[in-house]
Amino acid sequence: MSAQPAPQGAHPQRPGRKLGPIAEGTKPAHRAWLEHLRGAYHDSGLTFIQLEKEANWPRSKISELLRAIGRYPRWQITRDLLIALRLPEPALADIRAQWVRAAREADKRLNWIHKALAKERERSLRGHRPPLDYLAFRDTHRAHYTAYAATFLRRACEAKQSVDEVFYLLLILWPDALASERPERYAWKLLRQTVMERAPHCDGFPALAEAAFDTRAQRDAADPLAQIAKTFDLFDAIRRLPPLHLDVIVLLHLRGLRDSDAADVLGIPCATVRAADRHAKRHLTANLRTTTQEGHPGDLTD
Repeated sequence: MSAQPAPQGAHPQRPGRKLGPIAEGTKPAHRAWLEHLRGAYHDSGLTFIQLEKEANWPRSKISELLRAIGRYPRWQITRDLLIALRLPEPALADIRAQWVRAAREADKRLNWIHKALAKERERSLRGHRPPLDYLAFRDTHRAHYTAYAATFLRRACEAKQSVDEVFYLLLILWPDALASERPERYAWKLLRQTVMERAPHCDGFPALAEAAFDTRAQRDAADPLAQIAKTFDLFDAIRRLPPLHLDVIVLLHLRGLRDSDAADVLGIPCATVRAADRHAKRHLTANLRTTTQEGHPGDLTD
């Protein structure tokens, strides 16, 4: 007696143990791409042994990934499984974006995500033409992003690499950025988090000691040593400002942007930039009056 054909739409039968369910407590974004990947596995008809050979990962790791057991998986093993399952490039790109969203939902640091995507970024940038609106956005903001990053990272190569990685992540998440209230604000959050994760910190605040030497007042001072002490007090107070106030002071007074340009970079109204600037200056003035016996520490544009 011949075997009955499988019902239309049913997954192919295969030897070996059946794939277990996704673990309880798996977050929605993680579950979204995992169900896509599990569906591709079922449709492929491959056994775990065959998938192990195709992906070059041990069955235990593959099983853990497909069931969301243990830590959130790195992109490399996820990508290797997608390729082993012969998913087309558009599907791979969709799952890559879902993987990033899920990593952020899992509270993974952006630097963890950047490192996981490093090889992918090199491959993707070869022969891939990004959307024109993304290219225009990148060209508009790259210089200001790099200047901001250099304020905290100080090494030009590190600042450039950080900005490049932010723009690649933004490319992956470009539909999300366009769907947000302000793409500029969405992108700035990616940049700021990346820079702050990489910047050296002291007492829980980003260090600005090296940036203190790169001021007009320091270069033109008649008494450089006295100016160093004065400038250090100012920069120590600046680095302790709330995030928005810190960003506004850096962009306006350390990088020389106009308030309208800073508003465009931050993705906030110009009035908000001006208000943050006023509040930050008042806070700095009050703070410095309690820490110095030499009077006003100098103009923030120095």
